This record gives sequence, C-alpha cells and structure tokens, in this order.
Amino acid sequence: MKVCSPGSPAGEPAIHERAWQLSPTFARRHLFRQAFPATILQDGRVLMYLDSSESLVDDRTLGELPIRLLVDCATATIRLVWGEWNGRTRRREVSTVADVLRCELRGAFDKGRSAYRWLQQAGFDVEDAQVQALSDASAQLNAMVSLLVRGSELGQRKLEYFCGNSHGDLHLDNVIVPFGPDESPDPGRIKLIDLSGFSPTAPLTRDLATLLTSCALKVVRKGVTPAETSALVDALTASRPTAVTSCRAESPAVKDMLGVLHAVRSAALAEFDADLQHLLHAQYLLSLIAQAITYTSYRNIGHFGRRWYFELGISAAERFVAFYDSGPLVSSTWLK
Repeated sequence: MKVCSPGSPAGEPAIHERAWQLSPTFARRHLFRQAFPATILQDGRVLMYLDSSESLVDDRTLGELPIRLLVDCATATIRLVWGEWNGRTRRREVSTVADVLRCELRGAFDKGRSAYRWLQQAGFDVEDAQVQALSDASAQLNAMVSLLVRGSELGQRKLEYFCGNSHGDLHLDNVIVPFGPDESPDPGRIKLIDLSGFSPTAPLTRDLATLLTSCALKVVRKGVTPAETSALVDALTASRPTAVTSCRAESPAVKDMLGVLHAVRSAALAEFDADLQHLLHAQYLLSLIAQAITYTSYRNIGHFGRRWYFELGISAAERFVAFYDSGPLVSSTWLK
C-alpha cells in the first residue's frame, strides 16, 4: 500500500493506470499492477494498492547495489526504457530550444517549488526577469540558462528532439532489481515504481539524465577532488561517451562510477542510428541542464553537492551552446 499526499501526488493511481493502458506488454513485465481501486481519504490523501505477485524480500533498488553490480543493472534499465518501452513508439518532434528546456525544467522555478525557495535563500531576485546571483557560479549558470530560455536568438532556434514514454523520475531508488537463488541480480526482471511523473509524450532524454545524475550522486555527496569533478562532468557531458583514464580519479568509487556513466550512455546511444545521435546529444544536454538545476535545490546533498551540480549545469550549457554553433540541429526532412 502506498499513501499519496494531497495535491498532484494524489493523481498517481490514475497516471499509473494510464501507463498500463498505453503499454500493457511492457507493464506486465516491468510495472506493478494495482490490485484494487484507489481509496480517497477525507484529508485529500489517496491510498494506492500495488500487487507485486511475488515476494520482494530479496530484491534491491539500484541505490542499494554496490557500484560493481550497478553498471549492469543501470545499463539494463536504460535499455528496457528506451528499447523495450519506446523502441517502436518513440517519435521525432521539432520545437524551440527554449520550449524544450522549459519542458524539462517542469516548473522547477515556479513559486513555492524547492528550486524557487532555494534561489531566494541563495540571493537570487526571483521576481526579476534578469535574476541576479550572489556567487560567481550561480551567476554563470544563470547566464547560461538565460541565454537558452529568455528570448535570446539561440533560445528561439529550432531543435529536433525525440519523445515517447518517460518514467519521469528514474532515480536509483525507483528501480527494483530482483535477485535470483544464487544471490545474483536478474536485470531482465527489473521493475519500475513511483510513476507519478509518467508521460507518454516527454523528451526521451529526461529518463537518461535523471538516471545518470542520480548515479553520480552516489560518489559526489561524499566529496570529490577537482580532478575527479572534471572527469565526472566530462563523462556526463562529452558528445561521445569515452572511457576515462583511471589516473584522473583518486578514489576507487569514482573510478568505478566513471565506468557506470560510460556504460549507461553507450547503451543509450546504441538504441539510435549513428546519423541521429548528434540530435540526441543536443536534446540530452538540455535534459542534463534541467536536472542539474533541480539538484541544486536538494538539501540532502549539502553545500558541496549543490556546488558540484552547479558545475555540471554550467558545463552542460556551455557544451550545448558550442554544439549548436557547430551546425543545425534539425534534420533535412524537417527543413524541406
């Protein structure tokens, strides 16, 4: 049984059911079924009943796995989301850069949201269209976001992007991995939980960016050196995922995480033809910017974690600008 809070979280049972109706074959394999209709309580909360059909005693979330097991299971997760869930149904759309980024921010800066409150506390004038920051890092990231969304020429340029079924919040604790009798993980039976953010028309890279930034948090929240920060940011933002040399990371955990990020990004790219991968990367960078901004509002990652995600957002924005300047990001079929 899951207790859904009043307001938008109370809509999860209906959203969960919609995900089942739109993709019943995938849902039977990778989603839990609602055993009974949801119960609406007098205080606005909603009780949701999920039937696992099996014991979860031996199962683990991705967040509970050691990094040596995480690489295979996280890779399997992005393959089933992008391949099995979206292999035949994903679509290509065209919009402006600004609108795609606004879509990925999903109201993070709306009044009352955590990012909005944190921006106020950090010294942003959130009511000013030009939003001035106190710290250099804040100012730089804000300048990059402003460049993309506040009516600039770049923000109004066209971007071709891929959309389809998106979990919406694919962090490590929303993926359950069954374990077999030999106490080894069974990635083929992965289950996804908490579909309150599900959308059948979202940018596909939303789930990839969410999964990767969640993976990075496993090592970032414990503190990393400047060299390790550079290596992790490069692994997340470079146009092609490449193996990072071990000498750039002092911590064994960071070295292993670089392998996870490389494997997941490589698996994601493998779901697309080579001639489409440059379009995918541009879209992915916008999703990454949105995730980085959202993470800066989380209290549980501490001051160091917030600064690290600022650096990630800055790098992703800079790389997007440079990538877009290198050529059009709309294929010839849309230009005709």
